[in-house]
Amino acid sequence: MMRVSNREDEEGIELRPLIENYCADVDREFTARLDAWPPDFAQIHVHEVIGGMLAREATLAKDLARAPMLWTGHSAPILLRAMADAYINLTWLLLDPVERCRKFIFFGLGQAKLELEHRRAQIGTREPTPQEVAMLEARERWIDSQRISGLLDVDLGKWSSISVRQMAEEAGCIDFYNYIYTPFSACAHSMWHHVAHYDLRECGNPLHRYHRRPTSETSAPDLYYLTLAAKYWSKTLGTFDRAYGLAISGPSSYETLIDAITDDPQPD
Repeated sequence: MMRVSNREDEEGIELRPLIENYCADVDREFTARLDAWPPDFAQIHVHEVIGGMLAREATLAKDLARAPMLWTGHSAPILLRAMADAYINLTWLLLDPVERCRKFIFFGLGQAKLELEHRRAQIGTREPTPQEVAMLEARERWIDSQRISGLLDVDLGKWSSISVRQMAEEAGCIDFYNYIYTPFSACAHSMWHHVAHYDLRECGNPLHRYHRRPTSETSAPDLYYLTLAAKYWSKTLGTFDRAYGLAISGPSSYETLIDAITDDPQPD
């Protein structure tokens, strides 16, 4: 792993232009896909869901890139886990986009309706403030613009009706689930095997039974996490391109980033 400090010229790497160039490359790749993939207005929900997933991956990759202080084992896995989640969702959706994208939308609208009802229950019998009224009405209009909320079912299960692991198996990306999604879930959910490693330090006193002491330490940013985000974005583009038979020319943002970091061009 290559660690960086607050100095931009650490180990000969200037972070600011590196980050700016990478984000510009991501935007270029994203725009190229939209240009090569015009919407089918007979099934516009597919374009919205698949395009939204693609946009989310691009945004997460750029957000992580622009926040070097998050390039640590404490924080980066949270964003990387979100990227892994979006990738598995996208891959599974692409197997049957018309039906599965519709299912994805309806489940999300149901969750929005449930959230709206929770807000109303919180207000209870008291008089809501003008701000609360405006918020509730705006949220209900947003739901009704897609499906009348009174006719919308609220599903408390999983949107896909199967587990994320099953989705990954069906979509042929079980390795991504095993080696990316699951390990980074430990950080996202603050599980013991993450907390014990990152937030506790063993005491050196045998009289204290070498107990683990809580610690909140600042970790040095590590470029490794930036390269992971870039790799997942590149993987997302590859899956999207294969699904729609696209052939986009030009170097990938991932290859360009690795070249800039290592000064060792990647083989074709």
